[in-house]
Amino acid sequence: MTTTPSPATQASDRVTKRRRRILALIVGGALTVLLLPVIALWGLGMADGPVLSETEFREHLRHTEEAGEDAVRRLGLDPSSVVDGRETAGVSCKDDLGVDPEGVVRDQPTVTWKPDFESRAAYTAAVDTLRREWSAQGLTVEDIPARAADEPGAGLPGVRATDDHGVALSLRPGWYSDEPELVADGGCVRHRGHLVEWE
Repeated sequence: MTTTPSPATQASDRVTKRRRRILALIVGGALTVLLLPVIALWGLGMADGPVLSETEFREHLRHTEEAGEDAVRRLGLDPSSVVDGRETAGVSCKDDLGVDPEGVVRDQPTVTWKPDFESRAAYTAAVDTLRREWSAQGLTVEDIPARAADEPGAGLPGVRATDDHGVALSLRPGWYSDEPELVADGGCVRHRGHLVEWE
């Protein structure tokens, strides 16, 4: 003979099941909230690529500078006569999100040259030269559109490419002036050791 549970027992079972579901949702939600930052930080750390040794980073500095010097020479200029500066502290690189192990730092090696062109036509010819030379090297070349009339360097186009070592090369008007700049940007790099001087 089958016994039918009383209405009070059925109501109690429903309340118990509902409480279990609510408890499971609360626990699941809490775990998700706690694990999301850990997973995100792990993912950011993994996406940042390898950590270079101090020796490897110095080699990357050398590649960055040599790539830019090669571009300057292709314009028929002496790199040492037009070099404007070397820096490693890219602001976006330093502020980049991610968790690095102790002893690992981030730097963005960049070298800038400021060739002095006689005219806009000479500058445009230099852009064409680099476009042709970089294409001949098998690099993917991108044109940088000329800026609007109300911006520094208005009307002057630019050109950029990335070499086999990951160095981004560009010739374009400077961000805050109309003076052309040839830049070799080594990108944001994680490495061990502290760079005292860029030799």
